[in-house]
Amino acid sequence: MRSVVVVLALMGLAPAAAHERPVLSQTAQAPAHNPLECYCRAQGRMFAPGEKVCLRTAEGPRLAQCQMEINVMSWSVTETPCPET
Repeated sequence: MRSVVVVLALMGLAPAAAHERPVLSQTAQAPAHNPLECYCRAQGRMFAPGEKVCLRTAEGPRLAQCQMEINVMSWSVTETPCPET
């Protein structure tokens, strides 16, 4: 019971503004995102959107293309096997 009284007393002493959330300006916006700054990574290198690379898959080496999927850069693996070099 004593601890409840102490907690209630401390809550009464706290300034009212401490319990309020700060109001963010409606005009503040996140900086514009440049999609050209996004890259895919593979084999220790970075690849720009649209670039293709040969990746190992369960079906064997396949050609994959770097692309954006719902705000995330990812590899789109094709059915095309990698060209022999």
